[in-house]
Amino acid sequence: MMTNMFPADNNKIKEAVLKTIVFFDLFNYPLTNWEIWQYLNIEINLGLSEQAVEALLLEGILKQKDGFYFLSGREGLIEIRRERYNFANYKIKLARKSASLFKWLPCVKLVAVANLIGHHNLRNESDIDIFIVSSPNRLWLTRLFCTGLMKITHRRPTKECKRNKMCLSFYAAADGLAMEALRFKPIDPYFDHWFLGLYSIYDNDKYLAYLRFKNPWLKQAFPNSLLLKEKFSDDYFSQNLLDKIFYYGANLLNFLAKKIQLMILPKALKDLAGKESGVVLSDSVLRFYLNDRREEFLESYNKRLADFNIYD
Repeated sequence: MMTNMFPADNNKIKEAVLKTIVFFDLFNYPLTNWEIWQYLNIEINLGLSEQAVEALLLEGILKQKDGFYFLSGREGLIEIRRERYNFANYKIKLARKSASLFKWLPCVKLVAVANLIGHHNLRNESDIDIFIVSSPNRLWLTRLFCTGLMKITHRRPTKECKRNKMCLSFYAAADGLAMEALRFKPIDPYFDHWFLGLYSIYDNDKYLAYLRFKNPWLKQAFPNSLLLKEKFSDDYFSQNLLDKIFYYGANLLNFLAKKIQLMILPKALKDLAGKESGVVLSDSVLRFYLNDRREEFLESYNKRLADFNIYD
């Protein structure tokens, strides 16, 4: 049983708090006491987390203002967070409009805004990354419908214009949601936070919670998170009635959708599949991150930790 007495291994707790603060500092995001606790990689109660934060304040490593905590000298992050909240709020409203179109396809189960890294943390000039879950054996059909719809309505990002455009770069089928194989080993903090931070804008039958349940490594990365409490049976996913009625016809459409898309995908992109961490082409996962920056973020993170004599 956890207690509120600060334990002898308080350095371990302070190190965990500092790791959390440093990671979010990379993305210009100060944290509240509650958020620090939720993102810690060790299981403790809120009181112990708060005591570790106070200790780091006394040491001058952290500073606090308006309820936000940040590294010393980074007071400007508070205004950045407030500005980005407004930018993200507007972008999420735009994404909801697109999701209202996607849900007309019965096999679309979940539409979520991605790359938030925190809560409502999106830059004004950024596009809007979208993550979509489809019914089993409907992944290619779902992508053809959703991506095609964004293209004909001019909502996809281009070289000339990315701001507020819909970037549909990650799809998964409901029977392929276990994604630990996509993580870097031994640690992949960006992917962990990316996953936990998915923000649902259309969710058919709690699929976001089911997605988190299917990835138990999240609980290891964030043992205090209240987002990881729900449990499901392993065969939780369901088919829409229309999907059942048109099962065999939809199978054929999915097969044709796959053929069409593989034909028109750039050869350079197809050549990267299976070779680069950001590109996956399968019947359970479609991922089109041509510029996967996770290694860059991990290197920056480790360098920042080394400044505090912390080595993972």
